[in-house]
Amino acid sequence: MVKQDPNDEPASVLLEKIKAEKQELIKEKKIKKTKSLPPITDGEKPFDIPDSWEWVRLGEICEIKGGKRVPKGRKLEDQVSYKPYIRVADMQDQSVNTDTLKYASKDIFNEISRYTISSKDVYFSIAGTIGKVGSIPKKLDGALLTENAAKLEFFAAQEMNKKFFIEMLSSDFIKEQHKEM
Repeated sequence: MVKQDPNDEPASVLLEKIKAEKQELIKEKKIKKTKSLPPITDGEKPFDIPDSWEWVRLGEICEIKGGKRVPKGRKLEDQVSYKPYIRVADMQDQSVNTDTLKYASKDIFNEISRYTISSKDVYFSIAGTIGKVGSIPKKLDGALLTENAAKLEFFAAQEMNKKFFIEMLSSDFIKEQHKEM
């Protein structure tokens, strides 16, 4: 952590912006209303945080969406065809290794086009090698995402610090939680 700047607005202000954005997206039918998440109990808090911070569940500040498998009987291509398909094997050094990418044809893309990832999102591997975390380079904006990973779409994305979340989700503390599940 860094020394706190007393001029920084408290986390509660950002959380109110997120809440308002979520309500607007629900109203516009861009996202579905979800059940309220239970508050974090004192027993769940592993350490103290500054007074201006708040403990929240990840689902309160972002949508967590999975990727998609290539349709049965279809194959990815080694050469650039239509859109990149990001696999867990491509997730390296909190980014994406573009040297090993496979590509989806336009037909495959059209079948699974709801499972793309943006450079605003954070990826998180959830099967096979669990716990790889990183961001998507701008040049891969709109690539397809494997079913072995999820993406975190942050509300108030312009105000969220992706690097903080990548470091936090890569921490030994979070890795230990994965092992417990």
